[in-house]
Amino acid sequence: MVILQLAGKHFYFDTNSIPYDHFLYTFTHANIFHLSLNLIALFRFKPRVKTCLIGYVSCVLASFVPLASLPVPTCGMSGFIMGCYARRYHAYKLSLWRIILSNIVMAFIPLFNWRIHLLSFLIAYIIYGVIQKISVHGRG
Repeated sequence: MVILQLAGKHFYFDTNSIPYDHFLYTFTHANIFHLSLNLIALFRFKPRVKTCLIGYVSCVLASFVPLASLPVPTCGMSGFIMGCYARRYHAYKLSLWRIILSNIVMAFIPLFNWRIHLLSFLIAYIIYGVIQKISVHGRG
């Protein structure tokens, strides 16, 4: 309830959002189907707390990039999920082309913010790379 009061009239971000909307949009969904799809995708791979934290940070950072904002509202935790998926891609050194191409295909779906997905993924991928380099250099 506190989050709802802080968020004001809307719970999404768009080109005219105030800063705290960028921190709250992941907790709202368009409908129960949207929420269900996001939860299925999230629980499919059971991310750890550290992975969730990096996923959240990456989707919030991505929402501040002007390219990610659309004139129509963006809500949901898909960017968060993409940030969590980035850990798996980085850990197993999977090709980024699959993610990039799938997001290009999603660009043709109306009202679908593929930009936030791709930016969240790339930001999280970079964060995982930095963490890995720090941990490798710290051991050696």
